[in-house]
Amino acid sequence: MRVINFLAEKYYKIAYDTFFYIEDNSKAQKYISRVLEINPKHKKTLRLKGNMLILQDKITLALEVWQKLYEMGEDDFEVMSKIAYCYAQKGDYARAFEFCEKSAMHVGLAESEKMYSLYRLKIDLLLDTKKPKSAYKLFKNALKMLASNEAYELKNSYSFLNFYTGTVTNLKNVKRAF
Repeated sequence: MRVINFLAEKYYKIAYDTFFYIEDNSKAQKYISRVLEINPKHKKTLRLKGNMLILQDKITLALEVWQKLYEMGEDDFEVMSKIAYCYAQKGDYARAFEFCEKSAMHVGLAESEKMYSLYRLKIDLLLDTKKPKSAYKLFKNALKMLASNEAYELKNSYSFLNFYTGTVTNLKNVKRAF
């Protein structure tokens, strides 16, 4: 039987509201610390802390929090994609790809917003690892799969891929001609 600690829930709610609505990071962090003193495995608070750390560009600390959640059995889209993002930011592309694939297992075809963020992450990873043709192929596939508003956003974000991939292909054709 799971027991709810109402004080921890109260502090979590204050931390959440303080961070997202009042935008006072230091005050939100104080309430997060209080919750985690009461319950170090408070999942909602750990998620909030992980998101705060990412927004503060404290990637190593954020990765520790998201990995803790993963080790606690949380293996949903948010946890997997945040771990993938953290690894990508740290330059560990193999682990980033691994967690991208794990996060993809938690996305349904009707969840266009999640698919959009996953496609963006994977395209960025492919570009970071110098695989523009693979990125372009994924980009074209994503445009077919996403809802119109997400496809529009993706197209605007990666419109340069058409030019870049075409340039790479043309350079190869030029080399063959000589």
